[in-house]
Amino acid sequence: MKLFATIAVLTLAAILFAGNAFAQGTGRSLDIQPGGRQNGLGAAGVALVDDATGATWWNPAGLGFIKKADINLTYAQLVPGLASDVSYNYITYAQPIEGWGAFGLGIVFLSYGESEGSDINGTPTGTFGSNEFSPAIYYGTRILPDFSIGASLKYIRIQLAPDDQRGIGTTFGLDIGALYQIPGAGLRLGMNLQNLGPSVTIIKEDQASPLSRNLKTGFAWDAYKQNTVAVAFVGDFNQSLVTSDFRTYNGGVELSIAQQISGRLGYYSDPLGDISDLSYGLGVNWKSLAIDFAAIPQAKDSGLDTVKKITLGFRF
Repeated sequence: MKLFATIAVLTLAAILFAGNAFAQGTGRSLDIQPGGRQNGLGAAGVALVDDATGATWWNPAGLGFIKKADINLTYAQLVPGLASDVSYNYITYAQPIEGWGAFGLGIVFLSYGESEGSDINGTPTGTFGSNEFSPAIYYGTRILPDFSIGASLKYIRIQLAPDDQRGIGTTFGLDIGALYQIPGAGLRLGMNLQNLGPSVTIIKEDQASPLSRNLKTGFAWDAYKQNTVAVAFVGDFNQSLVTSDFRTYNGGVELSIAQQISGRLGYYSDPLGDISDLSYGLGVNWKSLAIDFAAIPQAKDSGLDTVKKITLGFRF
């Protein structure tokens, strides 16, 4: 039983302290928000689609508006101070094609670390890795000059125990997004319906769990642009479609100087997960390179540090 005890501890830690606490459904890797910029703004980004992460994971409809190829990589330790090998990795690439919109590729890898395995008699069988792996393809295009739609198709593989113990489950998911840019107002409105797809079964075939289906809606407003100074506001609302009890409220403000240095302050509220606190972040751009850092709050009584996320980007 040592096997399942170890898995239970790591899985519970990831669920409780990964930023999207108490997210409903199966597949923690689908809930964790990538993007140092978006996380610095309170984990709001459904209408903030100026980078490859925003235009794929947050809202594939954003691919209809991108003009240059872009690649982003996000990394985070999810339970700092408790399990250093529980980590999140997301890489995404977006490629515009004139007259067609843009395509994207993405890969999520969530590691739960190494565990000691044992058979039903308690005999050790060696160590194995528990993880989730999800590659995805994205597409978005404008159907009107100021309105775009997009979708993603993702494969999800969840390994919580060795294959010989039926500890691996697979399924696929679909996202459907839309983005409207109000002409001349600097205001964008977005929505993304995430993780539609079949339930996944792990270990017990009669206990299939649904994916964490979720609806994101939000806005991004370029409130001020004068000379080298710009100020933007963003806000998101996320509602679980698995249970009506889980929802989050997200928002933030960004101050940018000369399009090279950006400071961010956000607010993240998850009533069910007992998260209600500020986030913050910093972004630096140099030529085609970008680095974005963010700190996201965790549950108030968790006793853990904030989750730090960092994103490296390159625009071709």
